[in-house]
Amino acid sequence: MATSFSSQTASGAAPGVPIVAGLPMPEFRHITVEPISGACGCEIGGVDLRQPLRPEVLDEIMLAFQHFLVIVFRDQDLTPEQHKAFSRYFGELTELPQAPTYNGDNLMQEVRREAWEPVNVVPSFEHFHTDSPFLPQPPKCIVMRALDCPQWGGDTAFSNAYLVYEHLSDGMKALLDGLQVLYSAKDVWSKNDKLPPEKRLRLRESHGFTEDQLENIQPAVRVHPETGRRALFATTAYFRHFVGWSEEESRALLNYLQSLAQHLHYHCRVKWRKDTLIVWDNRFTLHRGVHDFKHERRHLIRTTVIGERPMGIADLAARPAGERA
Repeated sequence: MATSFSSQTASGAAPGVPIVAGLPMPEFRHITVEPISGACGCEIGGVDLRQPLRPEVLDEIMLAFQHFLVIVFRDQDLTPEQHKAFSRYFGELTELPQAPTYNGDNLMQEVRREAWEPVNVVPSFEHFHTDSPFLPQPPKCIVMRALDCPQWGGDTAFSNAYLVYEHLSDGMKALLDGLQVLYSAKDVWSKNDKLPPEKRLRLRESHGFTEDQLENIQPAVRVHPETGRRALFATTAYFRHFVGWSEEESRALLNYLQSLAQHLHYHCRVKWRKDTLIVWDNRFTLHRGVHDFKHERRHLIRTTVIGERPMGIADLAARPAGERA
């Protein structure tokens, strides 16, 4: 059972216990865990993801996932079916309306940039973002593996949205706690079609999602359903406006929040190598690809695990007292 955030905050840590990702470092007995930075992310060793995982190993992987938000496994030469089997430990797999599929499998997506292609072919590479916040139940996590990657560059960077929120002033927290965001992907394809061919994103050509599924209102501050820890959930991707605010007002606030997510002390950065596999918590991190390479291929394949409907502060307050973290 998850420990409530209130009982595991850094301020309540035992003397001498190292703090990483904003919380005391857990103990691991069945896997090796090496933090990537003080903010988020770790590399896990001693695990072969081609094989079924023992319960005690899986428990520690899930503990690392909850704590570090980004977990990295090296040298995992998986078949697509093995990739999906491991992903299902985290939940039910889902397709996405906008993401190109891999080898015609609707439950696997790809992020691909050929050596000759422009940087803009990969959507939203230039901003920290969360994936598909417009969906009624945005992804819980992404499980991504490298097939081809540049010799140098092409990393993925992550920003810990818990820490962004926790370092805000009390006044800003109070403002954001009551805000909602309208996210929409309804016009993504029509806008893309109007661009010159050399500037178009690589998008999925067709999908079975309804119009209602492509636009939803989400809380600006998201609450973890088990721990009660709060994180910023206002992201530039698919953002339209804060509910009740004008677009101009909304963009001004969003630009400020986006600038905070850029701060290096919230980040980790993962270098891809062939058969590197990363799982990241899409609910409580932001991420971006770093396209600092040219004339080389970068090909990543991924599964997407469906998440719960985002819980905001009002939802938390409405839960029975015994169910609150």
